[in-house]
Amino acid sequence: MTIDELKKEYELTYGCGDNISEILKFKKLLLSDNSPDVYDFHYELIRKRKNTKLYLHLRAALMDRPEIEKFLLVKIKSEQDDKMIADILQILGTIQSPQAVKIARNFVNHDSEYDREVSLFVLGWTGEKEDIALLRKHLLEEKSSSLQITAASAHRQIALRKPELKMEIIESLKHCFSTELNDDVTAWIIIMISTIMETKLGIREDKQQPDVWHGDLEKAKIKTKVFLDSLLLKE
Repeated sequence: MTIDELKKEYELTYGCGDNISEILKFKKLLLSDNSPDVYDFHYELIRKRKNTKLYLHLRAALMDRPEIEKFLLVKIKSEQDDKMIADILQILGTIQSPQAVKIARNFVNHDSEYDREVSLFVLGWTGEKEDIALLRKHLLEEKSSSLQITAASAHRQIALRKPELKMEIIESLKHCFSTELNDDVTAWIIIMISTIMETKLGIREDKQQPDVWHGDLEKAKIKTKVFLDSLLLKE
């Protein structure tokens, strides 16, 4: 199938809104061709985000292509769109590319909050011991509470992947807990500590709504401080 024919099929699929059967039909058609022109066409389709369901399916479909890591590592060098850079980084992190952590370390200080957010959770997926300090820096210094919470969550992701770093991560979270003034961020720090240490500290995540927590925060703060002090961690 030619690129022009694929374009026509894409427009028809786009016009069907979030019809999943049409989206999957187009996805199958798109992935049936791995020629360089179709790789580039598929990549450019990710710039179109108004049809959210179609966009998300086509972005995920990039991971089904052979040699996609090599292709994206070339693309990211010249890409100027912040959201495209974040999409590339997210895909590289998802497929566990060895380059993902290196790119995330670079883009975590990007001017774009969206790029920093993606970089933070990719560091959670792929980060090493040296990245704990970087995550702590963003947990302490980000002005956006959402980004602070992402940095806290990335601490937990590393702890789950690398249990041998658990106490160093708890030490990092303890430092942030002792200085944080935003109650919502504090609650999520407590949740991360609770999960990593497999203990109940009075705050829990909502099972249905991932951004919601429950519990008496003031009581949880006291319980968390006592628990952390009992671990005799460094300040």
